[in-house]
Order: sequence, then C-alpha cells, then structure tokens
Amino acid sequence: MAAEGGLLWSYTTQEREGRVTTADWLPHVCCEAVGDALREAMARRPEKRMTVLCGHTHQPADVAVLPNLHVRTGGAEFGRPVLQRVLEVD
Repeated sequence: MAAEGGLLWSYTTQEREGRVTTADWLPHVCCEAVGDALREAMARRPEKRMTVLCGHTHQPADVAVLPNLHVRTGGAEFGRPVLQRVLEVD
C-alpha cells in the first residue's frame, strides 16, 4: 500500500477489520514526529533504503511511505503470539 497525504502514519497502525487508525487515536499508537523525521531524511537520500519494523497492531501493515522507505507492522491477537516474518540480512 502506498501512503500519501493526510494521516500518512495512520496506515501503519490499523485497527480491527483493517480500518485505518483515526486522528484522535493515532497519538496513542504512533509517533508522527519520528515518522516525519524518517520521511524527511529518506527523501533527501533517494539512493538509500530504510525498512522500519514496528511492534504490532490488530492488523498487519506494509506501507511504502516513499519508494525507499517502508514501514512494516506486525499483526496481533491477544494470547496468540506468532512469528511475523524472518528477516534476512545480506
């Protein structure tokens, strides 16, 4: 999913049934200032790539904030931990 404008970071923290987090709830689950700083830094460095690995929300999310900035958030269900993905490093 590509994220543009408005509540950009809400796409990284989805609620149950895949609904995007609302503006009034977003400050409780996401730090917009950090996200904006990462977006600004990567916009100045298009030759670099960054993947941000977040904790979890009710639904997993994989958001391309910029072509070189991806945010991955794990999904969660109370009492049922699960491996989200294996990270391979070159």
